Amino acid sequence: MLKPFKESDRGVGMVVVFLLVVLAAILLAFILKLSSRQAPTITVENQPKGLGQRSELLVTARDASHDLKSVSVEVVQNGQVIHQTQQLLSARTHHWWKFWSAAPASALTWNVAVGREVTPELKEGRATVRITALNDSWGRFFRGGKSETEIDLPVRFAPPQVEVMTTQHYINQGGCDMAVFKVSPGTTESGVQVGENFFPSFPMKESQPEVRLCLFAYAYNVDPSTVPHIVARDDAGNESQASFNYKVFPKKFHSDTFDLEKLSGGHFLENVVPPIMSQTPELRDQGSLIKNFLLINGPLRQEDAQKLVAFSQRTAPRFLWKGTFLRLPGKTEASFADYRTYMYGGQAVDHQTHLGFDLAGSEHMPVRAANDGVVVFAGFFGIYGNAVVIDHGCGIQTLYGHLSSIEIKEGDAVKNEQEIGRSGQTGLAGGDHLHFTILLDGIPVNPVEWWDPHWIHDRIMAKLQ
Repeated sequence: MLKPFKESDRGVGMVVVFLLVVLAAILLAFILKLSSRQAPTITVENQPKGLGQRSELLVTARDASHDLKSVSVEVVQNGQVIHQTQQLLSARTHHWWKFWSAAPASALTWNVAVGREVTPELKEGRATVRITALNDSWGRFFRGGKSETEIDLPVRFAPPQVEVMTTQHYINQGGCDMAVFKVSPGTTESGVQVGENFFPSFPMKESQPEVRLCLFAYAYNVDPSTVPHIVARDDAGNESQASFNYKVFPKKFHSDTFDLEKLSGGHFLENVVPPIMSQTPELRDQGSLIKNFLLINGPLRQEDAQKLVAFSQRTAPRFLWKGTFLRLPGKTEASFADYRTYMYGGQAVDHQTHLGFDLAGSEHMPVRAANDGVVVFAGFFGIYGNAVVIDHGCGIQTLYGHLSSIEIKEGDAVKNEQEIGRSGQTGLAGGDHLHFTILLDGIPVNPVEWWDPHWIHDRIMAKLQ
C-alpha cells in the first residue's frame, strides 16, 4: 500500500540534493586544485651579459594564487651543477583547508651572487644559470607548481685589456680632447673617467669595433689636478683602468655682478619671470617676483642641466659633423663659464655660472646650425626659453637659446649654416640675443675650441688619421 506523499519528504529530498551538489562542487574544486598547473613567474631584473669574479642576479619570483615555497639558483657548467643556493619560505599566508579560495599574492626579491667568488669551481668558457621557483599548490599531485628559467652566459675572469693609441693629450680647463684606444674582445663599455664624469667611447670604424675614439672634457668646475683614466668593462662585469699621457691647462674664468633691480631699465624681473612661470606649470608660485626668479635661476636651471644630460643619451654613434663649427655673427655679451653674482635690495641673493656664449646682433637675426646634425629637441626649454638642441654624434651637441621663433622640429636632419630660427629674448634673457652652448655628453664645454680649425685638426682629425 502506497504511503501518502508528505511535504516533509520534499524537504528531505531537497536537502539531499543540495548536499550532493555541495559535495560535487567540493570534489570538483579538489580535482581542479590537484590538477592545477599554476606556477610562479620568474624575472631577472639586471640580467648580466656574462659571469666574472663577482656577478649578481636580482631575481624576482611571484605567485598570484599560491604561497611561494622555495626559490633556488644553480650554476651549471659542462653538464654538472657546481653551485646551488636556495631560499626557503616558511611563512604561510593561506591555510590548506581553504582550498576553495585563492591565496593572496606571494613574492620574493633576491639579490644572489653567482660569480667566481662564491663558486671557485667556475671555469672560463660558458655556464648556465638555472633559476627554479616552487609554490605550495596541490598541483603536480601535491608537488607544487614549478617554474624554471635558464640563462646561458660567457664566463670571463681576466679584466679587459686596453691599448692606448694616441700619444699626447692637451686639455684646457673647460675644454676637450680626444683619446683613441683599443680594447680586447668581450668589452661592452669603455670611455674616459674624469672625476665624477664618464665620457663613453664609440667605434672608430664599424669594421673595427675594438678600436675606440673617445672625446672627453675637463668641465669648468673640475679640479685641474684630477687624474683621468681610460675605463673598460666587459660582459662579465670585470673592469680595468689604463693611464695615458696628458696635460691640463688651468683657466681662470671671468666674474660679473648683475643688479636685478637695474637690468633692462629696472623691468628685468617683470619681463622674464611671469612668461617662464606660465610656460612651466610645475613650478609653484612663491608669492613674489624675486622668489620666483630664484626658483627659476636655481632649481629650474639644474633641472634643465639634467635634461641636457638625458638628451646626450640619444647621440649618434658616429660623427655627423665635418669641419669647423660655425660661430654665429654678433657681439659677445657673455662668455663661457662667467661666474655671476645677482644682487637685489643691495644684497647678493644668488650665484650661478653662465655656461655658453651670448651673441647679440640685429633684432631677430637669423640663427644657423653650427654644423651638420639631427635635432633632438625644439621647443620651450626652461631658462633658455624657445630653444633647439642639435646632435652632431659621439656625444657632441649644440644648444641655441632665447629664440623668438623656431624653423625646425625634433628629428629633422640639418646642414651646416641652415637657418633653424631667429634670435629673441625668451627665457632668462634681458634683451634680444642668442645663447649658444656646445655640450659633450650633456656637459657644457668651451665653444672657442670648436670654432678653431687648428684645434679641430690637431685634437681630432689628425688622431683619426
